[in-house]
Amino acid sequence: MEDSAILNTTTYLEALTQGNGLSEIENLILHGLELIHVGKGIVRCKLLVTDRVAGEDGTWHAGVITAVMDAIGACSVYSTGEGLHSSVDLNASFYSMAKIHEKVEVEARVKGTNGRLKSSVIEIRRERDGELIATGRLWMAPLVLKAKHTGSSNLSKL
Repeated sequence: MEDSAILNTTTYLEALTQGNGLSEIENLILHGLELIHVGKGIVRCKLLVTDRVAGEDGTWHAGVITAVMDAIGACSVYSTGEGLHSSVDLNASFYSMAKIHEKVEVEARVKGTNGRLKSSVIEIRRERDGELIATGRLWMAPLVLKAKHTGSSNLSKL
């Protein structure tokens, strides 16, 4: 499953580079995505900061940065081949700003586990000078979907 997870992660991210994400929010926050590398537990990419994700001051909005950390961090966890996970905790620290038309590099790397939880560390750096813009630590739990069947329907009682 590991190789198929890397392939699926790569295919998903390549679709995003074409603006074909699964949701409008993905297309918005990951617009201009340039994929560098996908491996087991690691994703590297570049993003161009556009006016669509900037605040009134012309800098990349902190909420968008956090959403990017969640999305790319989740991809790094999925690429390990252990199925879908759901975010349960994300801590973000901001050190610098990126302005409209600047390129940033995003790297997410799975760093550890705690029981069934997986942790990914995300770093975002300015491409031009390597300056650290933000870091994050994302904890994810396995996503388990169960259909509950009781044998009878409560709809007839309405």
